[in-house]
Amino acid sequence: MKARDLVARPLVTVGPRDFARHAEGLMDDFGLTMLPVVDQGVFLGVVTKAGCRRGDEDAPKVERVMSQPELTVGPDFDVETLFDAMTRYEVLCVPVLDQRQVIGVVTRLDVLRALSRDDPHLRVDHAGHRA
Repeated sequence: MKARDLVARPLVTVGPRDFARHAEGLMDDFGLTMLPVVDQGVFLGVVTKAGCRRGDEDAPKVERVMSQPELTVGPDFDVETLFDAMTRYEVLCVPVLDQRQVIGVVTRLDVLRALSRDDPHLRVDHAGHRA
């Protein structure tokens, strides 16, 4: 399984000139902790809830509080390797990029679910019973 198989839909992004409070509202609405920042389709970085809250002005723009992620991966990145990298870098979510275009975000929970489906000892059906 590859990273592209795990990207969440819909992809929620913000622009660098959006207000940080708008980005934080989107994260709340969609249950996210990080959003990719995109300008004219090109990935620029990420904005986090913590980043939105540390703005040094009353209404900061995303470009003032965004950062570069610790880790990004390509769509063909292997899920097992992705889990190892996420653990090593201590990140909970990773942007998946194809060239400089963001195609999605993968969370550690997405990866754990994928790995557990592939492990017959952990496979659980929808009722919560071992398969």
